[in-house]
Amino acid sequence: MKLLTKLVPLALLASSITCAAPNQHQTELTQQELEEMAGESSLGRANKAAVVVSQLPQPPQLTSETWLLPALTQDSGQPHYPYLPDEDRGQSRSIGDVVDGYLVNAARLPLPHPHLVVLPIQFQRRLLYTTDEMVELITDAANHVARSFEGAVVHLGNFSAEGGGDIPYSVSHNSGRDADIAFFVNDAEGNPAILPDLLPLDDEGKFIGAPDTPYEGHAYFFDPARNWAFIEGLLLSDAAAIQFVFVSNPLRNLLLEYARQSNADPKLIARARTILVQPGGALPHDDHFHIRTYCSEIDMRSGCKDTGRITSEFRSFNKARNQTIARAQKLLKNPDPAVRTTAIQRLTVMQAHNTGREIAKYLDDPDPRVRAASARALAKFAGNHAQTYTRALARQLTNEQHPHVVAEILGALGSLGGSTASDALRQFLHQPQPVSLLDTLFFDARTIAAGALVALEDTRTIPALITMLNDDNADLRTQTARALQMLTNHQFGTNWHADDAETRQQHINAWQSWYETHKTMTRDQWIALGFQQAGFDIPRLTFEFVWEICRAISHEDHLSYNAQRTLMRLTNRQPNSLAWSKEDASFYWRRWFERRTAQYGTPPIPIELSTLQPETPY
Repeated sequence: MKLLTKLVPLALLASSITCAAPNQHQTELTQQELEEMAGESSLGRANKAAVVVSQLPQPPQLTSETWLLPALTQDSGQPHYPYLPDEDRGQSRSIGDVVDGYLVNAARLPLPHPHLVVLPIQFQRRLLYTTDEMVELITDAANHVARSFEGAVVHLGNFSAEGGGDIPYSVSHNSGRDADIAFFVNDAEGNPAILPDLLPLDDEGKFIGAPDTPYEGHAYFFDPARNWAFIEGLLLSDAAAIQFVFVSNPLRNLLLEYARQSNADPKLIARARTILVQPGGALPHDDHFHIRTYCSEIDMRSGCKDTGRITSEFRSFNKARNQTIARAQKLLKNPDPAVRTTAIQRLTVMQAHNTGREIAKYLDDPDPRVRAASARALAKFAGNHAQTYTRALARQLTNEQHPHVVAEILGALGSLGGSTASDALRQFLHQPQPVSLLDTLFFDARTIAAGALVALEDTRTIPALITMLNDDNADLRTQTARALQMLTNHQFGTNWHADDAETRQQHINAWQSWYETHKTMTRDQWIALGFQQAGFDIPRLTFEFVWEICRAISHEDHLSYNAQRTLMRLTNRQPNSLAWSKEDASFYWRRWFERRTAQYGTPPIPIELSTLQPETPY
């Protein structure tokens, strides 16, 4: 699991150390560029909320004096990637799977383009990035359609963010190997028409705008001829191996029947029958094609992971993957610590779990960068060896002096969990742990330990946290109070940085009194009680109250955090929504449940919370 996802409390605690900022890939463009690339003179309405990513307190990029072990997930437009010596840095690399992966050196859609245009709403989301292979595949298909139908233009939906990663609009699209494509449609007279958005077509392939909606009076009809030409173009391209083209069964049948009647190549029809699929356990995809490709060879060398079914389109590159892992293992013995660090990072990215015991030996490497990389790797390689790694990290923590390595060990212990990790983290709280970054930024590392304990939901740490509220360090007080808020879903005092001693003592007394009164309750009872005291009708953390829990996402940080963590636990899903803006997180979770009310047995969504209003972008 991603470190920043697992240890979000650390990010929340760090608010006084680092400031959140919009993703760097949201580049400012001129109005002319916007209109040219979107293919529209008016871009329409869209969700423009910036995706905000709070980061752990970390030093800046490596220089001669300071260094950084960057996060191995997307947290900016261009994620750090551990290239081995002499590797090509010019190609795109799809890392991980389509749900939990990210994208390195992304290819931007080739816009403006004579046969490609992004729908206005989807364009404003800036999800215009993908792999080199997907760019070539889509371009090949669009060119094929244009040769068959003069002037035909493929309208594009969501691809990926520049660094990949989670988006609020889809469960997938993380690693650049997913692409949404609008259907070709005709108007009521049979002339080519352009959809204003990805609109759902019924089983007969038509959309009729309902009265009193923005689409009243609009009618669109699925065009089997041009849509088949697009699918045919995909199949004729050798740019990428296609795993799926998701589409609803009725529309799939229309396509295949048209192909049969038009005497299309039987081999292409047979392949189309394989790749055209209505997904199970998800939306039927009656409003767009969703293309997914398998990992390419360079992707497999980089840490890409195929999931789902294997078809005749699949090409195995396991040999290439194993060769890269073997090379990285050899580089662990390189005399250059920077190379050893990169080798550990690369093995981590490639999820080479069988190298975990070897990497654990580098916890006492002479170079702190190597030790830090080893700690992070062990957190990701846990598995059956979690206890072994936890004990090794706990031992190293008692001797480690370098602040960066301390931070990584604390984070790793929070990820691994278990009694050994909790004991080591709570022990760390007993005395001040001042550290400095860049010789200008000072903080107490106990804040990271506290955040890790929140991630572990270790309620035994509450007395120690209340004691820390008396500390002379104003930043520590503020971050400790936030840890208590996240852990209990309650809040006493709002300005631990500036309140005078008497006011602070009143708030400390309030925390002590609350804990003495409620310490026999379960944490779930604390969370529900905190929601109720904040005005939400949530007596229990169950699907029955899911819409009230969704409402809480938009409120104070501790309420938002616990609402999202509750929804993650109820659904057994771990999207990176805690790193998004509250607006995007709320949209994501409301959309998730609204489209799965039957699956989860939730009550009907209140109309004001609906994400499926016609005026709301899909």
